[in-house]
Amino acid sequence: MGIFNTLFGQNDTTSFYKLYNKMRSWKEAKVFPNEYNLPKEISFPKDFWDRIVKIQKHTLQDGKERAISIYWADGDLVVSPITTGSDNSVTTKGNISVKYSPHPTRKDYYRKKVILNSSIYKQSDIYIKKIPKKIEVSYLFNMHTHPQHKDERGNTHYNFFSVQDIKSLLKSNVSITGLITDKLWILIRTKLTPNNIDKLQEGNISIENLINNQHIGVYCGEFYKKVIRQLPTTTTRATSTTS
Repeated sequence: MGIFNTLFGQNDTTSFYKLYNKMRSWKEAKVFPNEYNLPKEISFPKDFWDRIVKIQKHTLQDGKERAISIYWADGDLVVSPITTGSDNSVTTKGNISVKYSPHPTRKDYYRKKVILNSSIYKQSDIYIKKIPKKIEVSYLFNMHTHPQHKDERGNTHYNFFSVQDIKSLLKSNVSITGLITDKLWILIRTKLTPNNIDKLQEGNISIENLINNQHIGVYCGEFYKKVIRQLPTTTTRATSTTS
């Protein structure tokens, strides 16, 4: 079955750690996964969910979209600070680098500094023989929020991914993007996902359309729980409705 069975293993729950390592492998191989190799579930650590809940609460308070970017920094997963946008769009910006320098007090050790937007995000001590010959720093993916909406009866709902969201995923040439409402939605681009979606309209974006026509893996999960791969059984654009 090739590289993607090695990366995923069919029907397994994939941890966030495994997920971003797979993303790195996809990028290095310049390929996207096959649909049949996508996992049924994805699990995330608690500190990740803490950040998701925080960004969602801010959007609930003022109705403005927010976003975070996820980076790989030579062995470290870096989550960018929250970027605040308007009530209908948000653009992330980030500048990340990794620097190794001789440790000031420990012999045969170097100090590794991960620098995000001109500030030290993390630093650690690395044994000299474990310093990589090539520093690897890359953008992995972006997640953003959509604000809550109310109808004339007071019922609340959240909009689904927009056409612009899908276009941004394809333009970025990464495999994953995320949407935060009262749940977490994850999209995974596959080998069969078209590069051009000019015919895709706002009114026909649905779980079923994304899976069947765009060949995108769609995942959804409650906060602090596993994110589950969705089946093409609905056509609604709203992620939830409450009264």
